[in-house]
Amino acid sequence: MTAAAPAALTSEQIGVLARAVSRAPSVHNSQPWRLSVRGTEVDLLERREVELRRHDPFGRDRLLSCGAALTNLELAVRVLGRDCHTAYGTDVAATVTIGRPHATSARDFALYHAINRRRSHRRPFFHGRVPAGVRAALVAAGEATGVHLVEPGRLDKLAELLGFATRVLRDDRGYQRELELWTAHTHGWGALGDGVPEDALSPEALPVAGLVRGGTPVPDDVVLAERLAEESLLVVCTDRDDRADHLAAGAALQRTWLAATAKALVGSVLTQPLHLTGFRARLVSELGLPGVPQAIFRFGYPAVPAAPSPRLPLGELFPPPGGSR
Repeated sequence: MTAAAPAALTSEQIGVLARAVSRAPSVHNSQPWRLSVRGTEVDLLERREVELRRHDPFGRDRLLSCGAALTNLELAVRVLGRDCHTAYGTDVAATVTIGRPHATSARDFALYHAINRRRSHRRPFFHGRVPAGVRAALVAAGEATGVHLVEPGRLDKLAELLGFATRVLRDDRGYQRELELWTAHTHGWGALGDGVPEDALSPEALPVAGLVRGGTPVPDDVVLAERLAEESLLVVCTDRDDRADHLAAGAALQRTWLAATAKALVGSVLTQPLHLTGFRARLVSELGLPGVPQAIFRFGYPAVPAAPSPRLPLGELFPPPGGSR
């Protein structure tokens, strides 16, 4: 007897997927993705028209963002009690093929329920570093074939590099104009749209200030190294540096971030220094990294609540009828 083909998704189930994808983190909260549902296949589309020419000139962070959305999409499928298989693409970022009914694991439930609680926390943390056992669990949550999460050593060298990058970005007028355009002067859950809420940014120095503005103070390298030592940091590295690696890095980062959220931790991501010419090569050399760095994740216990970010209406997740994929 031939087994029945997997059932197509209902409109209510598609809504569950859309809400999960919409809550993924993204560069400047630009939400550079769309969904296209075809029976039991769901395409995650990269919105290439979303451009950050100064911050993200090659679209790497846009793909990291799509990778984070992909993790949320896969979790939502599994929480609906279905198996799934993911394939990266070129015309689309990825296609998730939905399979037959499959029991949802407790781990997937925990990560899925962390999606709506996850925030970008660009503020100081409470009581310094996270315990070693918890840090190890977060590394394990993100590790995947070709993706490595590394606690950086040589914080003096990392401070030197981040301090240099901060001074460059602070004085880059084009970068500052672009960041200002993507700073949303909105507050609270009622806000619809994209961009970074003003009250989610911090006037403090790195590492707290994940986005560098014109008035961001720059501590000297010794002070910055001391501040880095008080935080918990992970560098997300990949074996190569192509589209698939960028997607995989974003997916791994989101799994780690959701695992952190499930443990009552908060975090934020630094990527902008990694776009400066030669910065990643120096980072690999000075820190002895096992691959190409794609992002730096800082995390800890919150000292104050993190502000929510606005979101585009769910209807904008889907391309218009007859529109291009």
